[in-house]
Amino acid sequence: MTPAPLQLIARCAAGRITGVSARNGRPFAAALLCGHAPERAADMAGALFSLCGVAQRQAVLAACAAARGTARPVDAAAGRAVLLESAQWDLWRLLLDWPAWAGLPPERARFTALHRALGQAADARSAAACGQMVLDFVAEALPGADDGAGSSSVRCEAGGGLVGRILAALPSDASNAAADAPVAGLPPLSAAGFVAALPHDWPDAAFCRSPHLSGRVYETGALARHAGHPFVAGRLARGERIAARLAARVVALAACGRRLRDGVSEADDGVPIDATPLPDGGGLAKVETARGVLLHAVRLDGARVADYAIVAPTEWNFRPLGAFEHEAAACVGLAPDAARRRLEALALALDPCVSFDVRVHTDEEVIHA
Repeated sequence: MTPAPLQLIARCAAGRITGVSARNGRPFAAALLCGHAPERAADMAGALFSLCGVAQRQAVLAACAAARGTARPVDAAAGRAVLLESAQWDLWRLLLDWPAWAGLPPERARFTALHRALGQAADARSAAACGQMVLDFVAEALPGADDGAGSSSVRCEAGGGLVGRILAALPSDASNAAADAPVAGLPPLSAAGFVAALPHDWPDAAFCRSPHLSGRVYETGALARHAGHPFVAGRLARGERIAARLAARVVALAACGRRLRDGVSEADDGVPIDATPLPDGGGLAKVETARGVLLHAVRLDGARVADYAIVAPTEWNFRPLGAFEHEAAACVGLAPDAARRRLEALALALDPCVSFDVRVHTDEEVIHA
């Protein structure tokens, strides 16, 4: 069987975990877009990265438009499509993957119905109906997560529903790692803000594999966006970072549902697509996806892509000394079975865009791997 692209290795000696590392073998595919016209490159990106194909396609189009100096105004239809895709993925994790981890029956029929409706939403009206369906699910799965004002802390902390049962399945200290100095959440930078932070005005191969801001690592995703929500903040205050991420995903899904229900307009600052020119004439696009910030950078040669770079959320969260490795250090000293379960939950909470394997090896096995 072909190994998963993301290998999460726990080293074991004398029956106890001695260290954990992430090996991200996901191949760089951005170079495949070179030599193609922007529309063709966008279609290719959507096919190559099928789990977030809409976001990838829109990122290509936005980056190329910025490189040509014709950056598009906020496109409500494009933003709506990205939100619909984000909701689909959040529901996948919440209805299928997390229940399986918790020993609960996956809700396949409900997932199929919601996923199909979101995928078939072709205009603002149908998207609004889907947004309400999403909010109805959130209200049942985790009462209090759709408290937009963030005031009902008692109700939020009460939990309940499907997600409440998953939260209850987490070991009480499942995320209590290095609480004094966790990896910070990626700040909400604009596309121009990311350009200013890039080394040499371009995300080179080293940056794409191990992104940072001025040498500092960050976590991206729902937790970075919703750490202040009372349901999330309470868990962070207790050092329950895996539980906080799961709660933040539901809060993010609720926010997505509200934006779909209420409509995305071209004057909406919350549209999840932003782009700006690069100093050398290229362009950079930033798209907020379910997993976190997606960056695309392009240089054009006439009507063709000359150079391309992609920085995906997975590279922020699973880079060396990133959020996964930092919190996985809490597994040191655990027995292998307990460590494996904790690492699976941590990986699910950080939500890589590729499949992953958690493996426990003796130190000798790791050396010869």
